[in-house]
Amino acid sequence: MRLSNRVALITGASGGIGSAIALAFAREGCQLAASYFTSDLPVKNLAKQIEQMGRDIIVIKGDVSNAHDVEAIVAATVKRYGRIDILVNNAGLTIGSPLADLTEEVWDKVVDVNMKSVYLCTRAAATHMSGREGGSVINLSSIGGMIGDTAQPRNLPYNAAKQGLIAMTRTLARALAPQIRVNAIAPGIILTDFHKKAGVPEDGLKKRIQDVPLLRGGRPEEVAAVAVFLASDESSYITGSVIVVDGGLTMP
Repeated sequence: MRLSNRVALITGASGGIGSAIALAFAREGCQLAASYFTSDLPVKNLAKQIEQMGRDIIVIKGDVSNAHDVEAIVAATVKRYGRIDILVNNAGLTIGSPLADLTEEVWDKVVDVNMKSVYLCTRAAATHMSGREGGSVINLSSIGGMIGDTAQPRNLPYNAAKQGLIAMTRTLARALAPQIRVNAIAPGIILTDFHKKAGVPEDGLKKRIQDVPLLRGGRPEEVAAVAVFLASDESSYITGSVIVVDGGLTMP
């Protein structure tokens, strides 16, 4: 198993991509800390599935855009396992709004959850990773941060934060080398509840999928497979990279 005896902290683990990554890591032998902020039920169901695999998992509720909560999440992980080998910055949020109606409060909330959280979590976790070889940080960006558009083009703060996350990934890769590798994944249209929660009309999503060369939306498990690769020794010579998982949507 590629992640045997390693410890991973995954933020936003109750969502579609986050839970898929947690399950994929568990199948590869990883011990897990899963942070969440919204509903308890999805993460409890996730924990039950992982425990049935014979893997250990701790679930921690907290706001990853709040420094105090982040310190508590990292402290709980280290208390349970003694270390952190892998950090997956997956927590994300979007609130679609035309520019004229976009409030400062909404801007701050979206940017804080998608980008500030990565700064806070990486800063807190790196202290417990830097003394070990092979540490890996994986940031979940988006093609929205690369082309300034998603299935709904009213996501200015989301797209801005996801673009900023790409710059953060490359900056952190230099800052934390050689002990810790830092990479990003930029998913395209992945079929989760994220689009519905963001207010994307179903017909609009279907129309957007027709632009995908592979003519389908992606599965969370396809993103999780890339996360496993970036967390494992198979990617030991890769840092500062962004891997796009979009079915060819952003090809030139």
